[in-house]
Amino acid sequence: MQLDNLNVFDLDGTLIKVNSFKEISKKLAFTLLRKMQIAAFLKLLIWYIIRKLHIITHLYFKRRIVDIFEKYLTEEEKQSLVRLIFDKNINKNVFDLMQQANNCIISTSAPYAYTSRMGFSNDVTVISSLMPFGNLPDVANFGEGKVRNIVAYFNGKDIRVVNFYTDCSDDQPMIDLSVNAYIVKNGIPVKIK
Repeated sequence: MQLDNLNVFDLDGTLIKVNSFKEISKKLAFTLLRKMQIAAFLKLLIWYIIRKLHIITHLYFKRRIVDIFEKYLTEEEKQSLVRLIFDKNINKNVFDLMQQANNCIISTSAPYAYTSRMGFSNDVTVISSLMPFGNLPDVANFGEGKVRNIVAYFNGKDIRVVNFYTDCSDDQPMIDLSVNAYIVKNGIPVKIK
């Protein structure tokens, strides 16, 4: 990978039109009910209620839901569920740009358990929240954490993000780091820098 010519893409609202964590978690709940995994469904529901009451952080909630996803679905079910959400909600305009680019990184706060099963090609690097390796500084991979994680991923070497695609200002640190930045509005990347 050429570290001086990186193309970085956000996932939710950018490569796909939805929040993958919400959509996959909803499908997970329905799948657990369909499989008659009532205890697992109730765990998911309880964690959801506790989160809505602001008793736990979003990151802790995300960990608990991912634990349920990993424990109660077969590998085939996990891949099928994730691919369904990805394929149904793909933003073709941005996905085509990624397919045509080299040195691509997807940097997202979506859980690695979901993003690792989306079927990106081997030459696309995925940096997500809750990476199982534990070697990145920001487990949430959010905001400034995206910048820290990309730098850490490349062992502190000098990097140059030529193009960055996102849908929100939460990614301002990455926008600031990039040579060119695009905000996706109504499925279309609009250059802002």
